[in-house]
Amino acid sequence: VGRSCICLQYKGKTVMLDCGLHAGRSGPNSLPFLDQIDPATVDVLLVSHFHIDHAAAVPHYLERTTFKGRTFMTRPTKGIFRWLAKDYIRVTNTSDSDSTALYNEADLVSAHAKIEEIDVHQQVEVNGIKFTAFNAGHVLGAAMFLVEIAGVKVLYTGDYSREEDRHLVAAENPGVAVSVLITESTYGLRSHDSRIEREKNFMKQVRDIVVRRRGCCLLPVSALGRTQELLLILEEYWSRNLQELDGVPIYFVSSLGKLGTRLYQTYIMHMNQRIQQQFNRTGRNPFDFKHIKTRVDFSEVPEMGPCVVLATPGMLQNGVSRLLLERWAPRPENGLIITGYSVEKTLARNITNKPPTIAGIAGGTIPRRLSVDNISFSAHVDYTQNSAFIDEIRAPHVVLVHGEENAMLDLRANLVDKYRGSDYEITVHTPRNTRTVEMVFHGEKTARVMGGLASKAPRDGHSCAGVLVEKDFNYTLLDVGDLREFTGVTPVTVEQQLRVPYSSAFSLLRYHLEQMFGELPLTTETSSSGTTNILRVYDAVDVLHSSWKGGVEIEWDGNALNDMVADSVVAVVLNIESSPASVKLTQGACEGHSHDANASKSQETERVRSDSAADISAKLVLFMEQQFAHVERDDAQKKLVVRLNELSAAVSTETLDIETESALLRSRIAAIIARVRHTMRPLAHNSEPLPEEQLEVLRAGADKDNEKDGAEAASLADAAKALENGDEAKAIVAGDDGDDDGGAHDSSDNSSAISSSSNSSDAGSDNEDDAAEQLDEPQSGSAVADDPNEA
Repeated sequence: VGRSCICLQYKGKTVMLDCGLHAGRSGPNSLPFLDQIDPATVDVLLVSHFHIDHAAAVPHYLERTTFKGRTFMTRPTKGIFRWLAKDYIRVTNTSDSDSTALYNEADLVSAHAKIEEIDVHQQVEVNGIKFTAFNAGHVLGAAMFLVEIAGVKVLYTGDYSREEDRHLVAAENPGVAVSVLITESTYGLRSHDSRIEREKNFMKQVRDIVVRRRGCCLLPVSALGRTQELLLILEEYWSRNLQELDGVPIYFVSSLGKLGTRLYQTYIMHMNQRIQQQFNRTGRNPFDFKHIKTRVDFSEVPEMGPCVVLATPGMLQNGVSRLLLERWAPRPENGLIITGYSVEKTLARNITNKPPTIAGIAGGTIPRRLSVDNISFSAHVDYTQNSAFIDEIRAPHVVLVHGEENAMLDLRANLVDKYRGSDYEITVHTPRNTRTVEMVFHGEKTARVMGGLASKAPRDGHSCAGVLVEKDFNYTLLDVGDLREFTGVTPVTVEQQLRVPYSSAFSLLRYHLEQMFGELPLTTETSSSGTTNILRVYDAVDVLHSSWKGGVEIEWDGNALNDMVADSVVAVVLNIESSPASVKLTQGACEGHSHDANASKSQETERVRSDSAADISAKLVLFMEQQFAHVERDDAQKKLVVRLNELSAAVSTETLDIETESALLRSRIAAIIARVRHTMRPLAHNSEPLPEEQLEVLRAGADKDNEKDGAEAASLADAAKALENGDEAKAIVAGDDGDDDGGAHDSSDNSSAISSSSNSSDAGSDNEDDAAEQLDEPQSGSAVADDPNEA
């Protein structure tokens, strides 16, 4: 009990519930364990009521930490909290404690201005966090908070009372299903007497002290809260027994006494019907007391009785109540009545054990001869009220807080035993300070269909497509046209524009773009400044080249697909000027490039050869090493030497010409080169026939070996003819048929050997005998695809 502060974290949201100070400690030691939570991550701070142990650390948290969230209190709580905190500063901030002061008056003024008011039963939403205040009954303005995040509801009771007294309403049940109940356990399994019985016992003790013993009756209280309930009781009793008590004064000694009375006079509309009806009936404010005198300093109180004195603070740690106790403790006619809950390790708690002496505030000991009684008017629920409320709420998770360890554990055991075997499945948590309680919730995400999409009732198996709008854990499915009406969101098209550095001719730009994207439509615009050529890529991206501007402008409407195309266009443009093909194509006196479908075959062949020499030779080694066990690169001679048993071949890295005595090895290497070229060519041209260069290689090999082996030459001629017609697979098969070095082979067998070698990543690790066997030994069951791309 003391320095209440609880944090809820769920779905990336953080809510802090209360931020108080410990009445039995001072300086930083009185603060909650605020270092456990990063203040910058807290979205909302909700304060249940104005008592020191629930609210006094708020100015420190708002002004001296990185907290940037929003803070809420009810209107009476905010109004009274300011003056209680100001009194706390007066009492604790002395010249000796300046270095340990938690905040000053400037901090309080600034923090108070940031606090927002919330009315009872008002729901507020902040960043997807919904919370509603309900009456808690503990003190004026005290509130429970029902917090909802992503459909999970948590009810925090704070300090609450289920019994209506002279001026406060009882705590109310929100009437909704909650997943977690966080409730106080201050009194554990203890139950109070009824309010009527407590008032009767209280007045009996007071009368015994001031009438029979003619002594002084000391009532240590807080400045605001339950004190006003005691003042109402005393005022009513004195009015009814004026003849007997006329000479016995009642003093309320507090720096906030007069101010507190005015505050309670102001907020009577936040009290129960009894107070409001009394005010309406008599026209006199119930807190306008006749028999109670308000004093500021204890020197204004007589040293001898009889009298009744209500003095702050309630825990007897310091202040007027402590000084009066030391003054009256040695005299047996005097009496002390503890009327509220006493925090552990405070003098108010220790003196209930009736020690023979007490420690003096200035040192030494003082004999205790005055009587000590404890009649609690604490507005905390007892076991009877608390267990009944838990049974009403029936939350699957109950977290007990604000209680001493033994009281909490006893209450937990009682609740578990009470509901064991019943239909109420309850899990009771009793966390120690700084301990985390983790709970898992599985909820369904439901989207509301609204607008045009909801014009027809859905049917089984019917699909509904639209824009899914998520805001603060709520989902709505809408047609694009309804976005503005239902969400305030206006759909817009983002027009993207990018300028890319480019200094070469437009013809070169067009050539490279068509190599990647195929034939592109061209639009020309003429102005006084010059000509602008516009290429349309995939009907999505415009590439603009202006004769009087530097660079290339790329324009498109932003979406996932168009952005991807635009990225590809940018990549092509940025690599144009460094491409070897560009170097080859820009040599000579020509000023442009012909991209007409009827361009001469020699120009097309030269264009492809320039790509082959520069690009293909660099990748050819990798392909060769996957096909043959021995591949050597001779950079001095600019050749690749391939050895296969007794066979060898040399391939020029500049022209890709093949030198070998074996027509079969020649055809196989030619096929590999063709596949390298085919792999590296642009997608838009992969369906074109193989270039003239490759056909010339095959024809040259056939002519050279024609006299040596007529059958082999005939086979190569068939291969060349097949390649010329664009049938690569048949060309490879036909080329293999003519080799007699390893015996007769049928076409399907040799196709299997080549296909197997080119498709297996492990082929390069085969030894020479295995590779030769693939060429020389007949195989069966092979198949070759007719489509050259598939082959």
